[in-house]
Amino acid sequence: MVKPPVSQGKRREPIVPLKLAFLVEGDAEKDFVEALAPRILGSAAHVHVVRVGAKAAFSTTFSEAAQFLEAGYAQIFLIVDADTEIRTEIHLQKQRLVDMFRRYGLADRVRVCMAVPMIEAWLLAAYREAPERSTHPKRDLARFAGADTGAKIRALAAALPIDVARRRAKSFDEFVTALEAFAPAKARR
Repeated sequence: MVKPPVSQGKRREPIVPLKLAFLVEGDAEKDFVEALAPRILGSAAHVHVVRVGAKAAFSTTFSEAAQFLEAGYAQIFLIVDADTEIRTEIHLQKQRLVDMFRRYGLADRVRVCMAVPMIEAWLLAAYREAPERSTHPKRDLARFAGADTGAKIRALAAALPIDVARRRAKSFDEFVTALEAFAPAKARR
């Protein structure tokens, strides 16, 4: 009787799928992330998106973030509409959120991403230069994509030319750069 060979190498650990959580303001942001994230991360990544509500609610999201991290999520992304294009105000808003997560020891695993001035500007980047300077991104997006853009966010995000949008919208580029840190090299865009 022949005995099976004894393995001399390292024991292989099971491959655990990448799990990322996203805390967002509303349905538009939720649809956007659910359509865009797999394009950057690949289909094997587990993406969980939670609609938190108005911007004021983000100051209490530390408990949700901690729960996701305890459940094995690699990173938590907060996506918040800046509602301004004034850089000093954007920095202040972001710093308040980062400081809150730092107080709870979560700052290294939570990434705050500010959509300038709002997530619709990221979609608007497919159609025009300097979308972050738009004073009415929703209205401007409707001019290009049609009247009911709210219902089309998922489709618009799925078709968004990522490289073009990155060149045109700095806050979008920062978000994609943060996501790419978790993307396998062969993820399809």
